[in-house]
Amino acid sequence: MTALPPPARRRIDQLLSGLRVPVRREDVAAGLAALAADSSLDDIGLVSVLAEAIRGRLRRAEADGAMTHAERATAEARLEEWRRQRLADLAAKARHRHEGEVVGALTLGRWVASFVPARSIRRRIVAFLGPTNSGKSHAAFDLLAAAPRGAYLAPLRLLAWEGQERLAERGVRASLLTGEERRVDPEATHVSATVEMADLVTPVPVAVVDEIQILADEDRGWAWTQAVVGLPAETLLLAGAPEAEPLIRRLASLTGEPLEVRRFERMVPLTVLRRPVPLARVEPGDALVCFSRRDAFALREALIARGRPPAMVYGALGPEVRRAEAERFREGRAPVLVATDAIGMGLNLPIRRVLFAATTKYGGLGPHLIRQIAGRAGRYGIYPEGFVGVLGGEDLEPIAAAIDHPPPPLEGPMRVLPREAQLLEIGRRLGQPSLLRVLTVVAERFRWPGAGFALSRLDEAIRLAEVCAAARLPLRESLGYLGCPIDLRDRLSASALLAWARRHAHGAPVSAPAPPRRLLSRGVADDPADLAEAERSARLCTAYLWLAQKWAETYGEAEVARAVQAELNAFIERSLRLGASARLRQRWREEVGGDGNRK
Repeated sequence: MTALPPPARRRIDQLLSGLRVPVRREDVAAGLAALAADSSLDDIGLVSVLAEAIRGRLRRAEADGAMTHAERATAEARLEEWRRQRLADLAAKARHRHEGEVVGALTLGRWVASFVPARSIRRRIVAFLGPTNSGKSHAAFDLLAAAPRGAYLAPLRLLAWEGQERLAERGVRASLLTGEERRVDPEATHVSATVEMADLVTPVPVAVVDEIQILADEDRGWAWTQAVVGLPAETLLLAGAPEAEPLIRRLASLTGEPLEVRRFERMVPLTVLRRPVPLARVEPGDALVCFSRRDAFALREALIARGRPPAMVYGALGPEVRRAEAERFREGRAPVLVATDAIGMGLNLPIRRVLFAATTKYGGLGPHLIRQIAGRAGRYGIYPEGFVGVLGGEDLEPIAAAIDHPPPPLEGPMRVLPREAQLLEIGRRLGQPSLLRVLTVVAERFRWPGAGFALSRLDEAIRLAEVCAAARLPLRESLGYLGCPIDLRDRLSASALLAWARRHAHGAPVSAPAPPRRLLSRGVADDPADLAEAERSARLCTAYLWLAQKWAETYGEAEVARAVQAELNAFIERSLRLGASARLRQRWREEVGGDGNRK
């Protein structure tokens, strides 16, 4: 009679059934080792461990010449198909088995009541609503500066820096708090922070939450919802677009607190240019807006070929470089700005005309975003009028329609995320599984019917949870990785985070990212691919610094990471300032005719 395999082996064999990739002994050994190291490892976590082990073996096989790149790509596609199907099956089982526990921990009433400091004081909510260039932010900072203590919450690290400066201009000292840095002034009375870093414990007389219309954003709206419901401020001032008023009223009704709305009008007129502007007619003070870095670099090369090297602002740039580029434009050293929609939030720049170089955007270019960007034209006290239009060859109609007809009010739903304590409670009820399983169950069972709320999109959180599961990090530590500013769609970045998390799980220190010396030795970027590599390395430093805020002993080389990041930022800034390489300039000359137009 043949002996049955041990239970752990049977469990692995059952999970691997249906996988259309040959399984090797080393794959099973990786699963057995994971179970031996953590007897509480659930099937969802075990699937992640097995998938990562097989993926690593496939990479090694290609490197050793045992399989071609095409064979590896096919095998990885089959592996991913198996992983997703297996996780879906396991999630379905978890959904039925633990429905009562999860729903019991995630009610709207419990969520609102969990913000104990905010519920224990008498708050009033004040909304300063108006378009860009209407003076609402100036009025908000005046009110904040007059308070003995207070907080300013911004959507971006760069704007938190600006908030600190605007308070300093009013004679108020403020500490700076973002995910990557903590600059505490012992004599500060105020704090300027990103919204995700809001202090939900310490009461203050006044708190300002900027860009309140982000309440409805699928990815980040949860932080604004949380701030409005949970900030312990006697006066909670919400500044943003007028379309957000219905959402603000709904939240004030939810908390049962008084609401005062003050409306602001634009201080300089905004005029639509009814004819497209040729690139040759671009003038100082113009901002050219597109929606991909590739288009931004194409515009940059075109302007360089015409003797007008521009400043550049786009999302992948670190805030230090973005700030330096904005300063070049502000001071006139770069008369023209090329930007993506990164200029839509904040960044007080002396823009006379906003010219859209594209009128389509992945995910949609809606009237709210058009108005937000176009409103940057016409700076009060600098230009008496602002203009918005399109470059030659673009369709003016969607821009004109958005400006001529104000967008409808935002109706939501507003986005929420369970708080960390709630996720820990769900994990306790589910027997301390992986974060991946907790999030999977939450995604399946989260329902607040008729309440006007929806769960924030969890795509990035689930990718992070998969990394933590592969590294075998416990639930509590895994929760600390949520929100880490790293692009897990990038294979190299994902591999770096997995290596860090594995060292963290084993109690080993994590070294700061090494600088790309081969790249930096060139002095400037040869082409956009070089810039992309430098930006990736700089973002890895940002992620390391973000994690160092949570685990200073594990991520103990924060100063090294800052030094590497500063070197990379200098490289990126220098490359943007000096313009295109000779090779790229030659490529542009070959692509344009004698009259400067593309062939």
